[in-house]
Amino acid sequence: MAATITTSDGVHLGVDTSGAGVPVVFVHGSNGSLQSWAEIGTRLTGHRIVRYARRNHTPSTRGPSPNTFTAEASDLHAIVTAVTDGAGERAHVVGGSYGSTVALHAALGSTERIASLTLFEPPLLLSGPHLLPVLDRYHSLCAAGRFADALTLFARDVARVPAEVLAAAPPPDDPAVTVPATIAAAGDLEAMARDTVDMGRWGRIEVPVLLLQGGQSWSPLPEGMDLLASELPHAQRVIWSDQSHFATSAVPARVAETIQHFLAAV
Repeated sequence: MAATITTSDGVHLGVDTSGAGVPVVFVHGSNGSLQSWAEIGTRLTGHRIVRYARRNHTPSTRGPSPNTFTAEASDLHAIVTAVTDGAGERAHVVGGSYGSTVALHAALGSTERIASLTLFEPPLLLSGPHLLPVLDRYHSLCAAGRFADALTLFARDVARVPAEVLAAAPPPDDPAVTVPATIAAAGDLEAMARDTVDMGRWGRIEVPVLLLQGGQSWSPLPEGMDLLASELPHAQRVIWSDQSHFATSAVPARVAETIQHFLAAV
């Protein structure tokens, strides 16, 4: 079932809901969409599956600039409230990459309606003010109409995707694809540039947390996961030695099975 939820600052979030049971809310990563968690969601049983497009990602609308994790966390709270209101239950939240960082910020604000977190490789050590010059270059490339170059800059200097991975899958050069993609990535970059790498703050999150990661993911993703695991008081961790940062799309059945077991235990 497709729906729209309007946030306090006027952003319209596209939401897709299916199934029945305790809700599981999925938060996609950078340049993701409503479809990012679709296959994994269909493999979960006994739950109401809720997927939404984050602000600046179609079909959701654009939010004020600069974007912040405070705004994104508020969006997630709005989704969670909408799917739990009046039901006397809390929702499980599953985030991937940047979406995991959003989930952490939301849980840090309040877990009144959040039962648990499942986090796949939040890029926590990639954030910080060192990205402000990158943001300036990114905006310059977009202003010059060099959208594919802007996306390459984001992948190389923000996400730190290895050169060999970038070479194997360069961004498309179709403006119909690259323009909305640069708008989406710009919002993520704005929020990351205004965040910090303070890992100690996550220790205040008291709900159960499942940390998922690939054993072949590039630095500093593994280092960030090590630090996060050491801070969270109620976390368990699963590392797939044969996978990388693309595990959610490469092995969706394995990811879904792991999440299903965790939710059953919670």
